[in-house]
Amino acid sequence: MKRALVTGATGFIGRHLVRVLSERGYDVTCLVRNSSNRDSLKAYDPKFHVGDLEDEGSLGHAVKGMDFVFHLAGLTKSHRASELIRVNQDGARAVARACAGQSIPPVLIYASSLAAAGPSLGIGARVETDAVSPVSHYGRSKLAGENALRELIHTVPMSVVRPPIVFGEGDRDVFNLFKGIARTGIHAIPSLHDYFFSAMHARDLSIAMHHIAQSGERLSAHDPSDGTYFVADEEVVTYAELGRMIGQALGRDRVKNLRIPHPLLCFFAAFSECIGYLKGEAGIINLDKAREAKGGSWVCSPEKLKAEVGYQCINSLRPRLEQTAAWYLEQGWLTTGQPNLEYR
Repeated sequence: MKRALVTGATGFIGRHLVRVLSERGYDVTCLVRNSSNRDSLKAYDPKFHVGDLEDEGSLGHAVKGMDFVFHLAGLTKSHRASELIRVNQDGARAVARACAGQSIPPVLIYASSLAAAGPSLGIGARVETDAVSPVSHYGRSKLAGENALRELIHTVPMSVVRPPIVFGEGDRDVFNLFKGIARTGIHAIPSLHDYFFSAMHARDLSIAMHHIAQSGERLSAHDPSDGTYFVADEEVVTYAELGRMIGQALGRDRVKNLRIPHPLLCFFAAFSECIGYLKGEAGIINLDKAREAKGGSWVCSPEKLKAEVGYQCINSLRPRLEQTAAWYLEQGWLTTGQPNLEYR
């Protein structure tokens, strides 16, 4: 039986990954803090190891005897760029060092982001050989995490996964789109233009990461694209189309688009950040996300993943959005709308 450690397991993508690995017969251990809520993971019967990315001793014990380590833990939003760098870069480095300290280092799969590469170049989808050009503090911090791994490129077998927008049951960020459309029928679009986007359900991302762990290419010193994979659904949509699909998943025949010009978006983002400072928490609407919205289209190609690993996402966006909408309604996160359950 293969043994796998998952960091960030209590996050919504982590929960999907733990489920996928458990279904495939892995002996799964989750790295958690003492304060972590583990209730959503107990159905998959994983082991738990209490530790912290800043505690080298606990990391060393956590990775001992593992065949695979999936590093999902990280920070997606913060008021300070320095904090994003500290968590996302230093955390990746610490996990890689813990793996390097083993007599037989485990395969390390690092969950980065399309934001680390940057928005699409022109009208085409990003591919792994394109030069990177992150436009946000978050993107630069995830790229810094990738670069930290390369310090141990000759010691630990590693692969990098760069997903786009990720949604699914348990997610609280994309949930805000569902909530706004369910309550008002209005879809806020952070641009006056019809930019295109890639997206992926968290379960499909988790299955892809499992395939990459098993048979993917590893980082090398020869080519910066070696061992790096974009993971996305092949269907590409505009933000307006995404809102319409969410509305249909919630049983709404019509969704009204509210386009927000970039200067007004920046004003709302700055106001939201001020409120966040007062509350001591970072919100999903912030200036860093406004920078990404200004970047244009965010589309990446899964062709390398298909060609090298043989994995192809077989569930299109529509049924996955319907599945997610149904879960939100069943869990009481949403109290309006009637889900379309045809594909469940």
